[in-house]
Amino acid sequence: MTMKNSRINLYSICLILIILQHSLARAVVVINEVEPNIQQHPQQHDFTEFVELYNTENGTQSLSNYTIVFYSQTSNATAYYVKELDNYSIGPHGYFVIGTSHLNPNINFAKVKDNIQNGLVAIALYYNLSMPIRKDDIVTNLSLVDAVVYHKYNETYEKRDVIDTLIPGQDFIYEDSNFSSGEESIRRCGLIPLKQNQFVLGPPTPGSANNCSVVSKATPTAMPTTTPKAIANIVINEINIENNRSYIELYDGGRGNTSLDGAFLVLFDGNTSAAYWYWNLTGHKTDRNGYFVVGRFNTSQYESPQIVLKPQFGLNAVALYYPQSITVNSTMMLTTQDLLDALVYGQNPNISSTLYSLLLPNQKVPLEDQMKINADHSVGRCFGLKKRFTAGYRQMPLTPGRENDCSGSLPNIGINEVYTDENMQFLELYDEGSGFDHLNDITLVVFDGEMGKVVYSKKLNASISTDYFVFKSDSKMSRLFTEGHSYAIGLYLSPQMRWQVGTSIMSSKNLIDSIVYGWNTDTIASKQVTDVLGNPQINATTIPNFNVSVGRCQGEMTQSHNMMHRNMSSYMWGLASPGEPNRICKDRELLLQQSKLRINEVDVNQPGHDYEEFIELYDGGQGHVPLDGITLVLYDGARPKAIAYSLGNATNTEGYYIIGSSNVRNVAIDTLISGPHWIQNGHDAVAIHWGYNTSFSSSMVETSTLIDAVVYKFLSRKVYPEFTKKFGTLQNPVIGSAKANTSISRCYSTDRVDLNAFTLTYLTPKKPNMCPPPAIVINEFDANPIGVEFIEISSKKTHFPLSKVSIILYNGTGDMYRKIDLDGARTDAHGYYVVGTANVEKVDKIVNITGWLEAAGAIALYYGISKQHPASVSSQGGLIVAVTYSVVKGHNVSQSLLQLSSRNKTQLDIMKKSKLLGHESQSVSRCTNDNGETVYNFTQDTPKKPNNCPTSISSTTPVTTSPGAPSTQPSTVSPQLKYSEFFINEVNPDSPGHDISEYLELAGPVNASLDNLTLVFYNANQENKAYYILDLTGYRMDSNGLFLIGSPNVKGVQLELKEHIQNGPDGIALYNKSSSFFSLYTPPKQEDSVYILDSMVYTNSRNSVKPRSLMSLLSLEQQEMILEDDRFNQSHDESISRCFSNLTSFQTAFVVTHMTPGKPNNCVLRKILINEVNADTPGYDKAEYIELYDGGYGYSPLNHLTLVLFNGNDGKAYLCIPFGFNQTDKDGFFLIGGPNVTNAHLTIIAPEGFVQNGPDAIALYQFVSPESMKTPCKDRNMTQEGLVDAVIYGSKQMDSLMNKLLPNQKIILEDKKHLTGDESISRCVFQELTNSAFKLSYLTPGKANNCSISNETVTTLPTPRMSTPSPTLPPKLDYDILINEINTDQPGPDLAEFIEIKGPAGKDMSKVILVLYAAHDNKAYNVTRLQNKIKASGLYVVGTKSIKDADFEQKFAGFLYNTNRAVALYDYDRAKALLSQKNPHVTSTGLIDALVYSNHYSFTEQTQTLVKTLMTNGSKTFIEDSSFLKGDETINRCSNQSRTSSAFVLSLKTPGRENHCPKYPHGRKIQLRLKNADCNEWKTNRTLVELAVVQIALYINNRCNKCGFSSGYIKIEKVMCGSVVLDLTITASNKTQLDEVHGYYKNFINYTKTIKIEGKSFEVDQTCFVSCIDGNVRPRKGKKKSGVDAVGIGVGVTCAVLFLIIFAITILVYWRKKRHGAL
Repeated sequence: MTMKNSRINLYSICLILIILQHSLARAVVVINEVEPNIQQHPQQHDFTEFVELYNTENGTQSLSNYTIVFYSQTSNATAYYVKELDNYSIGPHGYFVIGTSHLNPNINFAKVKDNIQNGLVAIALYYNLSMPIRKDDIVTNLSLVDAVVYHKYNETYEKRDVIDTLIPGQDFIYEDSNFSSGEESIRRCGLIPLKQNQFVLGPPTPGSANNCSVVSKATPTAMPTTTPKAIANIVINEINIENNRSYIELYDGGRGNTSLDGAFLVLFDGNTSAAYWYWNLTGHKTDRNGYFVVGRFNTSQYESPQIVLKPQFGLNAVALYYPQSITVNSTMMLTTQDLLDALVYGQNPNISSTLYSLLLPNQKVPLEDQMKINADHSVGRCFGLKKRFTAGYRQMPLTPGRENDCSGSLPNIGINEVYTDENMQFLELYDEGSGFDHLNDITLVVFDGEMGKVVYSKKLNASISTDYFVFKSDSKMSRLFTEGHSYAIGLYLSPQMRWQVGTSIMSSKNLIDSIVYGWNTDTIASKQVTDVLGNPQINATTIPNFNVSVGRCQGEMTQSHNMMHRNMSSYMWGLASPGEPNRICKDRELLLQQSKLRINEVDVNQPGHDYEEFIELYDGGQGHVPLDGITLVLYDGARPKAIAYSLGNATNTEGYYIIGSSNVRNVAIDTLISGPHWIQNGHDAVAIHWGYNTSFSSSMVETSTLIDAVVYKFLSRKVYPEFTKKFGTLQNPVIGSAKANTSISRCYSTDRVDLNAFTLTYLTPKKPNMCPPPAIVINEFDANPIGVEFIEISSKKTHFPLSKVSIILYNGTGDMYRKIDLDGARTDAHGYYVVGTANVEKVDKIVNITGWLEAAGAIALYYGISKQHPASVSSQGGLIVAVTYSVVKGHNVSQSLLQLSSRNKTQLDIMKKSKLLGHESQSVSRCTNDNGETVYNFTQDTPKKPNNCPTSISSTTPVTTSPGAPSTQPSTVSPQLKYSEFFINEVNPDSPGHDISEYLELAGPVNASLDNLTLVFYNANQENKAYYILDLTGYRMDSNGLFLIGSPNVKGVQLELKEHIQNGPDGIALYNKSSSFFSLYTPPKQEDSVYILDSMVYTNSRNSVKPRSLMSLLSLEQQEMILEDDRFNQSHDESISRCFSNLTSFQTAFVVTHMTPGKPNNCVLRKILINEVNADTPGYDKAEYIELYDGGYGYSPLNHLTLVLFNGNDGKAYLCIPFGFNQTDKDGFFLIGGPNVTNAHLTIIAPEGFVQNGPDAIALYQFVSPESMKTPCKDRNMTQEGLVDAVIYGSKQMDSLMNKLLPNQKIILEDKKHLTGDESISRCVFQELTNSAFKLSYLTPGKANNCSISNETVTTLPTPRMSTPSPTLPPKLDYDILINEINTDQPGPDLAEFIEIKGPAGKDMSKVILVLYAAHDNKAYNVTRLQNKIKASGLYVVGTKSIKDADFEQKFAGFLYNTNRAVALYDYDRAKALLSQKNPHVTSTGLIDALVYSNHYSFTEQTQTLVKTLMTNGSKTFIEDSSFLKGDETINRCSNQSRTSSAFVLSLKTPGRENHCPKYPHGRKIQLRLKNADCNEWKTNRTLVELAVVQIALYINNRCNKCGFSSGYIKIEKVMCGSVVLDLTITASNKTQLDEVHGYYKNFINYTKTIKIEGKSFEVDQTCFVSCIDGNVRPRKGKKKSGVDAVGIGVGVTCAVLFLIIFAITILVYWRKKRHGAL
């Protein structure tokens, strides 16, 4: 080969590489044409819209792997339509049209499902997407080929996500609807992709070449000229003739671009009435704002005029002609023929009569003020566009080509009142009587508060006949004022044409008045709006049942309009008063507070002389609500008479306020009334109003300012018509009583003016009312799933409120399976309310579940438990009525259910009886038998109608209803089991120091009376004598069902202790017996034990002697004494808290924990596990031991635990060890040992050792019920119910033993030869129910375990190869049910939250309980038993009604809280107790899967208890970072490991669909070498590997600005030795992201010297990030180029090297030839 050929070949190679580089960046298919809008039929659908693609290549191009996506900025820049173009192709230089079937010509194209939208829209073309784009996904530029962004308005957009993402640095295309009279499209006239300037507007050409020969740029363009007839709208708008900057301004009303062809402008001399100048305006047009200026200026301060004007001084006229029959020239005389408009002007009032008599007959001439002329003032229009109308002109500053400045002539009109309601809106104007009687020239403009755009404008064609003008909104305006937005309202002296909807022309010029209006602090108007139109924003106030408006209240409107329209302080809140003076001007917050005032109790009639009458007001519990401006009015029903009392001061801390005489006892009077009998007995009314006593006439009933009222009567008497007219709609009056100590009290509703809310009760001034349960019954029900299913409630009163009423449904075993709260509901006009399936006629509350009433069970109505669940069927606090039933013959309900009915000894058998009726649709109806007793009988269904009861019913028919107190129920439960509706909930008998924080807390029904209850405190050291007796009569439980008795220092105490609670050993008993039966210094009587509701005995010393006699007298036989050890919580105080059961006189129900007076108990238990076992010692096994460990807390109580040792051969228990009230030692250990074990806390003496050699099992259970504890030890079988921890050991594998306790795990093989001497089974990972957490090691009883030695003899559960890391997992009852996706936090309102569960199709979800926990108290705020089955997709969605096809609907939006929460799934059979507890504490019993999450990184410390209890070791709180995506994101599972946060990643939401997970084709191998690690340990303990991966992921996520990277993106391949090398694959969603995170991993290696795992530090090898065994590769710092940039750099470097070689060869050849003389 010659040198020349070599150079040519090298040049060719370089050229080929350069061409290759160019081809890599070139787009083959581009977006060629878009038609998004139709002009001929704007009201029709855009049926002929289309998008056209173009093939730039010579060959046929397949469209497979191409995707076209339509984005809308108005939906947060998300996709609203996605079309994958697989199976399509485009011919060479061919077209592909995507459109609808209406498109003509009808060529081969794909159909678009949704119309192409007309807003700020983007159409994007993608190629070879790494992850498919779906509807509602956020806009992206990954794999983007081409895009076009357009809008039909030419305006500025603050939100530009689609622009900044797809075409950064460019702007949208303005699709000018005025471009042509027909249709137009956006056409490409160039082949450079992603360039907006390549597009122009033109006629649409779908499927053919674009016509680019004559084009108009698709940018904001001038509107086309209009027809010459539009010139009739032109007026003379402003003139300035008398100086050297003279001009004449014409105006077309704001239409813009109006042609002036054929028009002439003529100047006339006032002396001769002859023309002296004229202009032919043909060829000109107004500008886009509608102005045309003729004139000249000596300065550039103003815009240059289109035509130069010659000034002419004197008294003159200017006229605008459109000649049809006259000729316009410089010598013409004044005429009105063909005249469009004219204006006579000058400084002399003696103007030629010819000018104004012809041009302006009977009008005044606008004289020019010489001083203003010298100050550059002109004469311009301010009022209307009426032609030849001089009254509309004013002198003003010069504004050529701009809107006239009429600020000096604005009318004295103000916005006086604004009212917005979903049904009506109005705006009231007020002129203060100034006489401005017309509004024709004023435009009402409404602006969007955020963007400042016009959203509505209206010309006010009206006049003010009085001082007020009320503008009621039309249909367009009424849609604007929606909650969640802010608005600004402006009154402008300006033509409406100027204020086009969608434009951003907000201005203070010619602004008469304005108000900025919103709803709350979350909808604040932007600064640009408030700066111009008013600051601060006024927020609307919505008060149920009140018409509240915003109105001017302070003084008269100022004449300084510049100040007025910015002065928002003159507005306040009151009741709507259109066309009248504004009423009740108050501060917004005060108005809200006072609107909640209610008449709460009225004592009208008393025995004797009515000395102690009073009226009590209540503010709903707000406290300290000022009552200034509130008046109490007493209306006489017999005659027009009213007495008014102005109130003052404020409600007290609890929210009460009393009006009464000084004779009212034991309560402070707030408004004192002199004399007795100040309230008449009625038929009368008591009312509270806004206003003062002077505002109320004695002859008129006032209701417009009414806040609340109650109508009552004691005697029937005739009432006068006005009273009936005003108060007749308030239902029937409350019937009073003259019985002593009774009053009319509000009980059943907080609604204003609701007489059904009242009933007669005992007097309770300034205390909660003593309300009986409402008079409602279960009237009818049908529990047969074949037809309709319903429950009908009936009330004697119509429209009776059902607030605080709950329907509780129990199954046949007594477990609650559904709770239906009826807050806000009312019975109908006939007293009925129906809950049922949708096919029930006139159903009020629909239950969309077939078979929602189980086959056997009970229906119960409760009152006052809406925020809690009844603990069990035997805890009857708040029970109104109940019915037990069965629809299946022979299915009897439990005895505990029968307790709900005091007279019920049997149950109804609906199936058996129904066959006798002969009807398909039958129900159980409430009837009366022949003896007048209430019974239930089988009838035809009659929902919302009177029951179809038989005419005669035998008295032997079973009765199944009971509204009785618990004491009347027949006892059918074992005497050892006691329930009471009142019980001791928490006690703190010993506080640090001087016992100043002692207290006792009772629990019971909400607001229940404690009358006749007595607490007695006994001293066991003083012969069990009573040392303190506390009478509880007159007190009530609070709204949370708690009653707190304590020292004054305890916050929230309702009853103060007068004596200290002794430290113990002592006892406390709660009796259902009057205090008069008890005496100090006497022991409890045996006969009083039947009155004990609850009791307890406790001590604070381990050395106390058990007071057996006291425990026997208090019904605590054979139980252990409670030990309150101060060392449990040495930094704070602790208490004895009820946690495990509501059984009364049951010591094991309590545990020592952190104190929570007046709040739910803190029942978060410390994790206590089996820590070490020595099952086989040399010799006679006298030194065996079992060690428990609490994680190092120390002094943890053990009373709730029992250790059970099982025989592996038969699975039966051979030894049970209850711990009583023992506790761990100061280091957290508790040692159970044989006689030779030193320092054992509990010694077990047995002939040959108490721990068998195995294969056996040791299990730790939580037994907290007497039923479970009554089972003899040797009869107990292995079970997972209540299981806390277990270890299975022996010399051989025994699967039958393992499967019962620890399924799918391996036995621990205890090898005597493993160590010299004795060895133990030692825990080395603090994870419960995990055999692999143990290894064989040296004995360490009562000390930390020795986990440093290698251990190959412990066989553990094989570790499968998984795609993502996961810590060692505890066994689960249900491996096939997992939390799959969670959406907890959304942009704006959380309306579409959901939880997605995955599992096998057909899985019965009624066996699963969903629990939602909160971290602040570690308690559940939502416990739900799921229903139905998993669908064929394997996915089950729990969500709100906004989630389409949800399998289980949550009633309330926002049911998933955002910050510091947890979602957990439990097995129903193991955890069903959660359903019967009020806000149960977090537990791992029965746990299947869980995830702890937050939406904020700084709050995760609060979730540690949830993480430790619910998640596996090494798991963290998962953060749903809302900044991860611009739209909505969800927590997606991408690994099948349960209870670990590393299984999840942040990704796009996919409810009911496959999750968006990392795609592993985008992966790269990495390695991590740890220099000082034990390879055998790391190979056998997968947890170590996973925790290392978690640390890598956390580092990367923090460096990439918390982009959602997690350990789910790192795949564990294998562990290699030398020392330890972790072979991993790092993955990503696309190559760009992979390059980024790979760079962060190299930084991790560069800057990380050690990592700490499980307390041990490991040294990182910083010399390699891959090939750590084959050869070291030093990580390089800096970023790596990717994509086309990387190719370009590579090509550039290659070419540079090639050119250097060629240059060197050329020099060498030249030198050789020269040397040999060839040159």
